[in-house]
Amino acid sequence: MTLVKQVQPDHIFALLGGLLDALRSDFQQEAKVLRHPYRRLRTSQLRLLSLTPVDGMRLTDLAVRVGMTKQALGEFANVLEADGFLESVSDPTDRRVRILRPTAKGRRAVEAGTQVISAVEDRWRERLGAEHWDRLRALLADALPHGDPR
Repeated sequence: MTLVKQVQPDHIFALLGGLLDALRSDFQQEAKVLRHPYRRLRTSQLRLLSLTPVDGMRLTDLAVRVGMTKQALGEFANVLEADGFLESVSDPTDRRVRILRPTAKGRRAVEAGTQVISAVEDRWRERLGAEHWDRLRALLADALPHGDPR
């Protein structure tokens, strides 16, 4: 029988996964505290909205930008479109091409989400100390492959 309090693996995937889970949890808590009007949005949905330019981007290019297949992004975008956060229009130069862009509601969600993220980062900066937090952010940024738009 496995005990709940057993030592967890400390490989990089477990460490980063645990960190991401904690950040997501803090985001949800902070969204409630700040009465974020779009608090039901998942952080992954907010990330997609924040990476979608206001003037729009081709679905295939956006899929590359966020690191998803175009099919998966299409399904993800359909949910955000149904909820009024994204809109899909045809490219005027090629009607077969789908352009995604945030709606006014989607832009407001990104603005509100950015405030929540700032509050979470402030809390983590305080928890870890400014030097450690700044170093963690710098290391994570440096670890991304060069040219990675994420």
